[in-house]
Amino acid sequence: MFNKILRPLTDFVRHILSKPDERGNLTSDLFRFKIRAKVRELINNCNGFLLDIGCGEGLLYENLTTEQNSRRCIGVDTENEMLKIAQNSFEKKKQDRFRFLKADAQHLPFLDKTIDAAICINTFYNFHAKSDVVDALEEMERVCKRDGFIIFDIRNRINPFVFLRFKFVWIYDTHVTLNAYSLKELTTVLTSRGLVIKETIPIGFPITMFAPIILVKAGYR
Repeated sequence: MFNKILRPLTDFVRHILSKPDERGNLTSDLFRFKIRAKVRELINNCNGFLLDIGCGEGLLYENLTTEQNSRRCIGVDTENEMLKIAQNSFEKKKQDRFRFLKADAQHLPFLDKTIDAAICINTFYNFHAKSDVVDALEEMERVCKRDGFIIFDIRNRINPFVFLRFKFVWIYDTHVTLNAYSLKELTTVLTSRGLVIKETIPIGFPITMFAPIILVKAGYR
């Protein structure tokens, strides 16, 4: 009963909180839009090999400057339908520097130290277990160049809204798993492998500790 009432309500809220040009996309809403906008700022001057893990419909690469001849953008996802949408969208725009392929975050089909920017946003909270997130972060570290960087976001379990919404997700949506994490438990995965946390950016609230979403940029230098 709760599912029949609350699921349409949450879908409606997501719709009205989405940018007009993104409405209808499963990965749209204002929080996700803000995350993507900030990540675009962080990667816009990166001229190398960009990797978007869990790329969905390819929204991160929309409106991304592609004047740099050396830049290559690849997106990976496990959902065939989303990959088709992304590929078709960029083919219509005749953007041949963008490619989308099927792969999961825990087994990236790239050689060690070949990616300039490894990005995974709006994704970790949907993984079934923390071990999946850890495996994905370790894979991102594996493929990231020594002078490259890693970007990911955390749904912050210290934020009370996030904590309650995720804890009781079963009431309004029986088809998803939502997991929140603390900043330390995920950044430790990378610092233990020699990376340095370069930036932590709060999304949705100005104080990082209590922000519902925290964007993290890490690198070796």
